[in-house]
Amino acid sequence: MAGSNLPAVKTMWNRLCFYLSFVWRFIILRRQEPLIYGLAVTDRCNLECRGCHVSNTGRPDMTWARLVSTLQNAWRRGFRELYFSGGEPMLWHDGKRSLESAVIEARRIGFFHVHVYTNGMFGLDTSADLVWVSMDGLPGTFERRRGNHFAQVERAVREGRHPKVAVIYVIDSHTAAGIEPFLRWVQETKFPVMGVMFYFHTPYYGRDELFLTAEQRAPLIDQLLDCIRAGLPVINSRAGLLALKSGH
Repeated sequence: MAGSNLPAVKTMWNRLCFYLSFVWRFIILRRQEPLIYGLAVTDRCNLECRGCHVSNTGRPDMTWARLVSTLQNAWRRGFRELYFSGGEPMLWHDGKRSLESAVIEARRIGFFHVHVYTNGMFGLDTSADLVWVSMDGLPGTFERRRGNHFAQVERAVREGRHPKVAVIYVIDSHTAAGIEPFLRWVQETKFPVMGVMFYFHTPYYGRDELFLTAEQRAPLIDQLLDCIRAGLPVINSRAGLLALKSGH
């Protein structure tokens, strides 16, 4: 029995050695080295979220050959963590190959962890190590950014039974008021996620009506810090939030 665990132990040891040496080079020697690679396999999306300008632009999907060569190239350059995004990555396919084919190939190449960013509308049927689902507030807030799909996304998360799911919540002028109510709902309803990661809306082409200035973001960051102290499921680190508030 002990012998059957040797490959897993060896893999964990190799990864630990990699990260120890990476931290040494990055923090002590201050070398800028690659680590996390993001790949948008398609820009097609089934939603038209407010503030998004990178979906449904007409760019063709990646072919399987290009996807594999891109992953191999990223690995050779030193990247070890990977995430798939879009558009909506669950829409990607090339013949019989689907996003799951890409997840399996990424593991075969050697990436340590594979994440998927999705809107949740097509379920969470993937073997990815972690699935990030976009949910920007409760009904009444959610639809102001993503449309009237909250119930469908909630059902996908609750029924999907993926072992590791987390929420991405984009804070903008329409969703800012929903931060704490959403966190309390996640906690009180035992929503099966690891927690909620918060991002601030980033306008693509100049400031828009969703953009929040540094002065407007500051009290929201303080609110997130209070939520962390209250034990609510915020994934953002306290140090990261303070750094964001500092502007440095």
